[in-house]
Amino acid sequence: MGITLCLLASALATGQSTSTTAWLVMPRLNRGQELVYHGSYAEEALGPGVQFQRSYRLESRVFVLEAAPKGAEVAFLTVLKQRGVRPESTVDPEPSSVRLELARLDLQGAVKSEYGASLAAPLDGPPTIESGAFVELPRGRVGLNQSWLTGEAGRPPRAWKAAGTEMVNGTMCLKITGLQQSEDWDRPRADRAAWRREDVVWLSLRAGFACRVERTILRREPARQEPTQRLVTKYELEPSFVYPEQHFEDYRREIMLAHSLEQSLAALLPRAAQVGQKPFEAVLAKIAYHTDRQPPTPYREAIKHLQRRAEAGRRGEIPAETPSTEVATTTTTIAMGRPAPDFVVTEFSTRQSVRLRRWLGKPILMVFYRPNSDSAEEVLRYAQRVADTYAQATVLGFAMAGDANSILKQRSDLQLTYPILSGDGVGLTYAADSTPKFVVLDAQGVVRGSFVGWGPETPISIAEELKRWLQRN
Repeated sequence: MGITLCLLASALATGQSTSTTAWLVMPRLNRGQELVYHGSYAEEALGPGVQFQRSYRLESRVFVLEAAPKGAEVAFLTVLKQRGVRPESTVDPEPSSVRLELARLDLQGAVKSEYGASLAAPLDGPPTIESGAFVELPRGRVGLNQSWLTGEAGRPPRAWKAAGTEMVNGTMCLKITGLQQSEDWDRPRADRAAWRREDVVWLSLRAGFACRVERTILRREPARQEPTQRLVTKYELEPSFVYPEQHFEDYRREIMLAHSLEQSLAALLPRAAQVGQKPFEAVLAKIAYHTDRQPPTPYREAIKHLQRRAEAGRRGEIPAETPSTEVATTTTTIAMGRPAPDFVVTEFSTRQSVRLRRWLGKPILMVFYRPNSDSAEEVLRYAQRVADTYAQATVLGFAMAGDANSILKQRSDLQLTYPILSGDGVGLTYAADSTPKFVVLDAQGVVRGSFVGWGPETPISIAEELKRWLQRN
C-alpha cells in the first residue's frame, strides 16, 4: 500500500502541468490500417555465479478491423522466435509463441480485450501478446512534465510522466515514461518475490500510437537484496499501410477464422483424451479448406499455430497453453499442461544458483522430499534408479528442509549422482506441501504428471508417464 500511496501522491502533486507546452495526443486509425513492429525480448539472470541468457525476435502486428468516432476494433498478433535455437540451420525456426487477440481501443489509448483476456505484459517471462503500442492518456491535452496514473488488474497502478518531445525515424513523438513496482520492492522480504517495471514510449504526436517502445522489468527473488533477473523488451514501428478493400477482407477473414478456431480448441484441448480424434479432425478440415482456397496473409502464422495444437489434440495430448484468458499476477503456480514455473535455487554440492531452464531439452523428473522422513531413503534410491535407467531424462532432487551438511552427507551415503537443490523457495509454487511429491516435465518444460505420496503403485505410475515423454523426445 505504501508505494501505491506514494505514486498516487506524486501524480496528484504534478498532475497539472506547470508548462504552457501541451499536446492533444490520441490514436488516429483507419479501417484496414496495419501497424507492424519488430524488435526483441531478452532476459538474463543477475548475480555472482549465475549465468543465464535467453533472447527472442519479436514481431507485433496491430490490424484495424473497424474505426469509429469513439474508438476502434483491433486485432493484436504477437510472434516470438527464440534466437540461437538452431545456429547451424538456415531455416527460420518454428515460433516459440504465437498469440492473436481481439480488442477495443478508446480515444484515450486504453486497450481492453473483447473476451476478457489479459493483455498485460508478464512479469516473469516473454510477452506472448504486445499491446504496448498504445498508452492510456488523460483526457484533454498533455503538458510537459504532467503525471497521471493508469490501472491494471491485479497490480499496483502505473505512474506515467510526459518527458518532452523527440524525433524517432523522422516522426515527432511525445516521450513518456512509466513506473510500476510491487509494494515490497523497497522492502525486501524472505517469502515473496518483488519486481519493478520501467517503460519508455515514444508516441507519434500526429497519429497517437507508438513509434518506439522500451520496457525493462527487474525481479528480485525472496530473501535477496539485489535484483536477480532482468527482462528487456524493445521494438520499433515499420512503415504503416492502409490496405484496399480486397486485401482488408483477406486479412479480416483470416483473423476471424483464427479467433473462431482458438475458441473451439480452448474448449476441446483440456479434454483431448476424452473427446477423441473426430472433433480435432473437424478443426483440421476447416484449416485445410481455408488454406487451400485463400491467399496467405501475415496472420496465417496464427492458423499454423492452431493447426499444430489441433494435431496434438488429435494425438490425445494437451499442448502447453498460451495464457490468454487469465489476469496476470506476480504469482505463478504449477498447472497441468502449462509450462513449469522457472526458479532460481541453490545446488547444495556446488553452492551455485541454478535455474530450471538449465535442464530443458530432456524430460525431467522433479523429486520433492524431506530428508528426515521415513520414506526419504527409499524415495532417493528410487530416483537414482530412474537416473541410471533413463539416460535421456534428468532427475532433480529438492530437499524441503534440513541443513546443507546433513543433506550433503545423506547424498554421499546413498551415492546419489543427480543434483540436490534447495526446495524451500519453490515448495509453494510447486504445491509441495505434502511430500514426497514427483513432477514429470516434458523436454520443453511443460508439466505432464504430478504424483503425491509413496506406495507400491507410485514407481509404476511415474515410469509410465516418464516413458511416454521420453518416446516423444
